[in-house]
Order: sequence, then structure tokens, then C-alpha cells
Amino acid sequence: MKKLIVLVITLLVGILSIFGMTFEELYEQNLEKSSSYMQAELNLRSAQLELNKIDNFFVPYLGISVDTMKTEISPVGPTTLSGLVFGGEGKLEGYRISLDVNFLEVWGAKVGASFPFTLNTDEWTIDTPPATEIAISLSRDLTIIDRAERLKTESSYYDALSKYYFAQTNELITTIEDIFTRHYNEEMIQTYQDEIEILNQQYNLSTDEDEKESLEKQILTAQKNLETLRASNAPLEYFEYTDDLYLQAKDTVERIINENQNYPTNVEERLDLKSLQLQEEASEIESNFWFIPYLPFNTISVSMNPFFEEGENLIDNLSISVGFQLAILDKGERKLASDTMKTNVAALTYDESIIETENAIRNLETTRKTLNYDVKIKQIDLENAMEDYDRNKELNDQGYITKEELKLSEISLRRAQLASEKVENDILTNELRIMQQYYVDIWGDIN
Repeated sequence: MKKLIVLVITLLVGILSIFGMTFEELYEQNLEKSSSYMQAELNLRSAQLELNKIDNFFVPYLGISVDTMKTEISPVGPTTLSGLVFGGEGKLEGYRISLDVNFLEVWGAKVGASFPFTLNTDEWTIDTPPATEIAISLSRDLTIIDRAERLKTESSYYDALSKYYFAQTNELITTIEDIFTRHYNEEMIQTYQDEIEILNQQYNLSTDEDEKESLEKQILTAQKNLETLRASNAPLEYFEYTDDLYLQAKDTVERIINENQNYPTNVEERLDLKSLQLQEEASEIESNFWFIPYLPFNTISVSMNPFFEEGENLIDNLSISVGFQLAILDKGERKLASDTMKTNVAALTYDESIIETENAIRNLETTRKTLNYDVKIKQIDLENAMEDYDRNKELNDQGYITKEELKLSEISLRRAQLASEKVENDILTNELRIMQQYYVDIWGDIN
């Protein structure tokens, strides 16, 4: 009967492990719940879109604007009202629809075409526009420095890419750390539960008051440690823990480290620093155009009708407009804008970021060294615990100590094993943190 119960339990555990959450599923779940990752992904998509608009000069946009043609409002003739108008005075005669096409962006200038036509709602007919109303246009914002804008767009892309990489890898490493910590906590909780059970047995069997007092103190200490561990473990109970999940996480870390033994360690190649370098170049260019905020001319537009009538030439069908806005007085906005263009803040930020990055890597490498010392210390503790257990086992076999005392020795050995294992896991996650500083592709990330 006992063998049958053991067999049934084994089968149930096997079935549960099949349907248990895998490491990859837990990681994907954490990504979906991470606001920082979701925001970083959206920012990256936006930055990619802006970069594509610069890289591809053919940028087709098609828009439709609708105006309402109304009569009986003005005695002169039909009046065009912006947008759609429902009801009101006069008879609704039709809609004036304009197809606005922007198909090129070259050196900061936008090239497009306009094709207006009228939809007559009385007879539901379309009145095509006269040739004079069809136009090809070119517009340019004179305040934009094309080369600097491109550098700033690239800078924004690499900055967004950097933040995306860190958001993604932070979730990966944090997920691994959560699993490792959960494993340690679960095992340690079990050792304290076992210890408390054994100490209670000894306390109930003891008749010596001094011994009972000592046992009571040990029980209280074990209960205190147990509650501390449970409180520490509570935030990690958001996922279902299994031994298989722990092994998957450990195998994943070891595989990542083994596959990336010789990654480049040039700090200046980091994505965030590359972003700052591009920003610095853009700032240097802008500093040469510090006078732009004071210019009264901000835009230029050229419109040309492609259909020439008899006797007309290009000049007759060409119109040029220049935006003019001169601020006589302001509260210092133009001077601030000019000073901003003169000041190369990106250079200072780059130098500060280099120092900050080097300090972060130095701290992680220091942690690596201290953890290697801890490994040796824990190994000595483990060897001592193993010797104590072997000696107590012999004493128990000879009848010198009780079975409960042997179990307590076994618990001490288990804790020494867990402490040693914990340090080894800390070394693995610290290695991932170091690799992260060099933007190593540790989980199929874009970099």
C-alpha cells in the first residue's frame, strides 16, 4: 500500500512538472507586466520611425481635407467653410475635397502636391479642379539645420535602443535572481521548520530546566529566522516555484555565460555613449548657427502649377512665399534658445557618463572578486559541516548521540550547502550584470 501511495505521488509530481511554468514563460510574463519595458519598446518604435523618415527620402503621405461649400450666406456666391458643417444657414451645396500628397523629404525640405475637387451633393457628381488649382509645392523650415537634425535623430534612436536593451535585460536578470532567491528561501524555510519540530521534541522530552531554557531560546531564534525568511519570500510568490524551474534558470545562465566568453569590452562602443557622441556632434554644428533664433524668416514655400497655358512660362506659374515673423520684444526666449545652441552640454554629459559607467563596471568587478573569496569561505564551512555530520553519524551509530541530534547536524550541513550554492548563483548573476554593461546580446536583444 505504501509503495502504491509513493507511486501515485510520483506520477502527480511528474504531471505537474509537465504543465508547470517554464523559465521562458515566466520571463515573458514579467516583460508583459513591466511598464518600463513597454515604455522603452514604444520609444524605440518611435525613434525607428523618425530614423526611417530621414534614411528614406521617399516618404509618402496622403491626406484628405474636407471643406463645406455653402450658398445663400453671401450674395457674391458660394462660400467655403472649413470642415464639415451640418445644418445652419443656407443650402448645403457640396464638399470641397483636397488630396494633399507629401512624397519627398530631401535636406529638410518637403515636396508635395495638392489636387482639390468638389463633390456636389445635389447630383452626387465630382467637379474636377481647373488646372490653375493643381500645384506642386516645396516647403522648408529655415530654422532647421539638416545635418544637426539627422545627428540628433540618430542620437535619439541609439538612446532609445540603449534604454530598450537595459529594460529587457533587467527583466531577464531580475527574473533569474527571483528564481534563485526563491529556491534559497524555500529550502531554508524547510530547514527551520524541521529544526523547530526537532527542538520542540527535545524540549518536551527534557526534564532539566537549564536544558529546557536553552532549547526554548533556540526555538525562539529559529522561529524568528523563519518569519524573516517568510517575509522575504512573500514578494517572490507571484510565480509558481518548482525545482524544474530553478534548474532551467540555472542552465540558461550557464549557457549564456559559456556562449559569451570573449565579448568586446570597449566602453566607448556602448549604445548610450554612442548616442551622446552623436548629440555632441550635433551641438557643435548648432553652435555655428547661434543666430538662427534672431532671424525673422522662418519658412520658405515654393508652389508651381505644372500645366502651362499658351503664352505662359515657368515664372508665370511659380509662387514663392517666405514666412516673416520678427519679435521686437520678448522675455529672453530668443537669447535662451541662442545660448542653448552655443552651449555643448552633450560633451559634459558624455564625460560624466564615461566616469559613471567605469565606476559601475569597477563595482561589479569588485563584487566578482569578493564573491570568489566568499566561495572559498563557504567551501571551508561546507567541509567542516560535512566532517561534523560524518562524526555525528558515527556517534549516532554507536549510540552516543540521539537521532534528533543527528538530524540537527544534517540540517546544519544542508544550510552550509545552500549558502555555498547561493554564492555560486550570485557569481552567475553578477557576471550577467557585467555583460549587460557591455551590451552583450544575452537574450536575443536588439543592439
